[in-house]
Amino acid sequence: MMKLRYVIGSDMLWALVILTGFLFFTSLIPLPPYDYWWHLRVGEAIVTGQGIPTTNQYSWTVASNQPFYYAAWLSEVLLYLLHQAGGLELNIFLRTLLAGLAFWLVGVEARRRSGSWRIAAVMLAFACLMSTNNLIVRPQIWTWLPFVIFYSCLARYTNGHTSPKLLLVCPLIMIFWVNLHGSFVLGLGIAGIFLLGEGIRYILKQEGSLSKYQLIWLAATTGASLLAILVNPRFTGIIGYLRNLLSSQPVQQLIEEWQSPTPHGTANLVFFGSILLLILGLAISHARLTPSEILLILAFLWLAWGSQRSVSWYGMIAMPLLGKVLEAIPIHLPAMPVQRNILNILIVLLLLTPVVLVQPWFVEQVPLPATYRAQIQNDPEVGPLLNLHTPVEAARFLQANPGGRLFNELGYGSYLIWAAPEQQVFIDPRIELYPQEIWDDYIHISNGVNVSVLLEKYAIDRILLDRDIQSELSRFIQNNPAWQLEYSDQTTQLWRSGGQNGTR
Repeated sequence: MMKLRYVIGSDMLWALVILTGFLFFTSLIPLPPYDYWWHLRVGEAIVTGQGIPTTNQYSWTVASNQPFYYAAWLSEVLLYLLHQAGGLELNIFLRTLLAGLAFWLVGVEARRRSGSWRIAAVMLAFACLMSTNNLIVRPQIWTWLPFVIFYSCLARYTNGHTSPKLLLVCPLIMIFWVNLHGSFVLGLGIAGIFLLGEGIRYILKQEGSLSKYQLIWLAATTGASLLAILVNPRFTGIIGYLRNLLSSQPVQQLIEEWQSPTPHGTANLVFFGSILLLILGLAISHARLTPSEILLILAFLWLAWGSQRSVSWYGMIAMPLLGKVLEAIPIHLPAMPVQRNILNILIVLLLLTPVVLVQPWFVEQVPLPATYRAQIQNDPEVGPLLNLHTPVEAARFLQANPGGRLFNELGYGSYLIWAAPEQQVFIDPRIELYPQEIWDDYIHISNGVNVSVLLEKYAIDRILLDRDIQSELSRFIQNNPAWQLEYSDQTTQLWRSGGQNGTR
């Protein structure tokens, strides 16, 4: 306790207020069915000795031996082991904890760049807000810390704030990262940008540039990190996986987060606002960014401009650098005394209290607004904070009554792979597994277009649909006497052709 009294100053409280508010919001994000459940099933297959899958296995619309690359195998193992140890609750909690640690490090980096916790708090707020559409529980949660630590190590080294020995962390991180998620390529990009930028700085003999010896260390780190990506079960196959993923038409065209950001939603609006602030800051600030810093901003701005999923990465990289720019603007903020006392600890505990109360083990006892409650479901067997469109009861019905050539809503496919594995699915969020033709047909059926012909094309005899997401299909089926309702609840309907009526 005595040590904390000298660590938590009143100036740091600015950033802690932002962080705890962000964690409160993050803790309450409902879990959609898309990107958790099918990963859990893959993790189970690996842990139970079946090995890392290499083929489809779960869908009937493509061959069971259709190759598929499960690049996030280590994330899937971690998610499954934690799910087995503490249920969905533990994974939700760890998502929030990992977000807290990663974004606190972003705040620390912003503080290092700006020299001010007040500026760092503003930058932290921007970075947190830009990530609000990218916080669900999925394999990517394991990559936030590797990303920030990797970047911070290189930034501190090129700023002369640490010894070359710290760079040894980078290839070690990459060995872990390459088996977690395809975003490891961002780490390679960061290392390459620092090497290029510091090389330019050295050639131009700019003030503070690295020595030749230091550049050699940086080059060796970049090379070692590149070699480290080969430490994965498929060796050089990881390169082909990335190439295929980035060139996949369904991925590029159908996934919303792979589309360019539009001025809608908090994350995108803050992103565009940060660009305006950055331009204004550079215009009036005395700060001069290094070549590496300029290249980092441009590279991640380009990524974010082309893909909403990259907006959060941009925020983590660019906001500390914007803090450096803002600190050098000739505006004198009133000085505030920095106090370090027991009161600050009590304030931090007070800030953390609501965050603790909304953790998954306690959230059902918290009096949250009725409008929020209406968007979630809590199942005693599955877990809390489930998105309302998770077909929990429908999956139980299908598990007890499997069979047929089932057409299902996309997110339902992920949940069925976990909760009703005997039931093969029409489609699921393994986007690049399915050819464009199947995606086109799925969209047409869901939108009620040419339904009869397409159902006959695939010989579909059961349909599991979401009444809100697939309202046109629901209306078509309801008006077609050849289909009988097997199961129905608030959001889900299960229909069977041929007059077999097991309505419930």
